[in-house]
Amino acid sequence: MNKVVYLNSHLEKFRKEPEIKIKLEDLESLSRYPNLLERDKKTTKIFVKCFKNKENYNEFLKKIPDNVDRLGRFYLITVYWIAYTNYYHSDKFDEEMGICLESIDQNIILLDSPHFCKKVYHYLVKPELLGKQ
Repeated sequence: MNKVVYLNSHLEKFRKEPEIKIKLEDLESLSRYPNLLERDKKTTKIFVKCFKNKENYNEFLKKIPDNVDRLGRFYLITVYWIAYTNYYHSDKFDEEMGICLESIDQNIILLDSPHFCKKVYHYLVKPELLGKQ
């Protein structure tokens, strides 16, 4: 084993993992937004299918059923984007979340706050971000 390989394997122990770690088993529970008493099975199915097909949040937004209210849309897009970035781009997660939180003038992630979800939603639908996807 050369010195570079040894050093990289040693440093791997000390690399910081994201504080939030999304698992595929968590998707169904994430798709249930707080203002509904019962889970909408159709929305949950779309959420999970889009996630597993690696569709971005804009593609998911187009597939959300019409019966989902505005607050539900804000929540679903926010959670989908956070989960997608965390799961598929975990190396960029902290950076992307930092940029988002700074842009919306927030310090922490508050998924149970409709105001937070609305801010993130409006941050994500900016034309410059949609073109970057």
